[in-house]
Amino acid sequence: MSNNASDKFTPLVGYWCLPNGHLNDEDRHVLTDLYLPILGTESFSLYLLLWEKLPNKELITQRKPHAELFSLLGIDIKRFYEARIKCEALGLIRTFRKKDDIGPYYVYQLFEPLSPDDFFRDDLLSIFLYEQIGDKRYRLLADKYSHSEMILQNSDEITKDFLEVFKLNNDDLINTPTDVENIRSKFSKTKKQKPVLNENDIQPLDWELISDRIEQSFKISPDNLLENQDLIINLHAFYGIDEMTIIEFIGKTCDIVNNKIDPDRLKKSIQDRFEKNANISARQQPEMVETKDDETHNFNRSDQLILQQAKKLTPADFLAAQKQKSGGFVGKVEANALRDMAMKAYLPSSVINIMVYYILQSSSVLSTPFLETVANDWTQNGVKTPEQALQRITDFQNRPRGKRRYNNKNRKVEQATDWSKVKAKIPTNKQQDNGVQLQDRLKRLRNKDK
Repeated sequence: MSNNASDKFTPLVGYWCLPNGHLNDEDRHVLTDLYLPILGTESFSLYLLLWEKLPNKELITQRKPHAELFSLLGIDIKRFYEARIKCEALGLIRTFRKKDDIGPYYVYQLFEPLSPDDFFRDDLLSIFLYEQIGDKRYRLLADKYSHSEMILQNSDEITKDFLEVFKLNNDDLINTPTDVENIRSKFSKTKKQKPVLNENDIQPLDWELISDRIEQSFKISPDNLLENQDLIINLHAFYGIDEMTIIEFIGKTCDIVNNKIDPDRLKKSIQDRFEKNANISARQQPEMVETKDDETHNFNRSDQLILQQAKKLTPADFLAAQKQKSGGFVGKVEANALRDMAMKAYLPSSVINIMVYYILQSSSVLSTPFLETVANDWTQNGVKTPEQALQRITDFQNRPRGKRRYNNKNRKVEQATDWSKVKAKIPTNKQQDNGVQLQDRLKRLRNKDK
């Protein structure tokens, strides 16, 4: 959401829901099992509530204000925005802003969740679900939604197709009736968007090297590598692993009977490697060398070294380096929080590293609320480089204390009233003396009553 949009967005702004499909009972089961662990309860509730708010015979001029949604969900504007963008990131909602004679309003286009088959085949979603729920629950869900077709082996299909059963006029088959053509255009299916990684932030992989090595060493065909290409790209981007590491882990986890990549074992093995490496106490930070850069000349030497480290390391390695520097360790909760932020791909990895650096200056651990607060601020203010992020921190720290907005405590923010604008007066020495005298007087009166 841009700054202008944020300024205009109030509880009185209206909303309108536009369905793209139909949400059935099977979709609700999939949402609960596969999407809820990623969305969280507020985003999950918002999505279901918007489906319930689909208009029947209402007119667009009779639209309701967002205040109705805030009241039903028990959340404020900030939490509503955070819940909404999670739904957007998972391809469940697309948001549009419009304006008419009544005023501005938002249109929420609602999409059904992916089918279980598509969900588990989508590497980005399946990896993140795996990270959220762990190996045991992930396998249980995969077993629940998998459908074995082994029973169909050695059988002969005798299914009839449509035109074998239903007869149509030959003229209609050749020339589609005008009414059918016109109506069909109104039901064009909008392609469902999936979360994607920004290719500009990912170092390219040498696929020829990977293909040659795994074919020579493990007899894995290039076609099988191609089938798992999206998975490998996501693992490469998320954990920062290079070609040789990928080849090594494919070899350790592949199906040696069928000479194929085992996606689940590959994910788990690389995840275990991350957990182990993040807490190696002997891990050394790379030696950073100052460079000449027009964008960094306004920063001191310490800031320039942090910038170089932020650009060089993945978020996982940067967090481990910062923890090693302070003598701490990477906890599971903060590792999950960092993976959550990195997988959303709202900000480049180098910017996320600066965010980690900033938060650890005032807190011993990372927390999801603080990460999301800073990420929302930076996204809305156009922070796209680590230099801009560091400058944003400097500008923030130089503000008067009362105007600072970051807070790592999950506090509810209410609309200010006129009373909130009244500044507290600092008592003078005379006022303090009068206060002491008043206290003594009250004490004497109480003693007298006794």
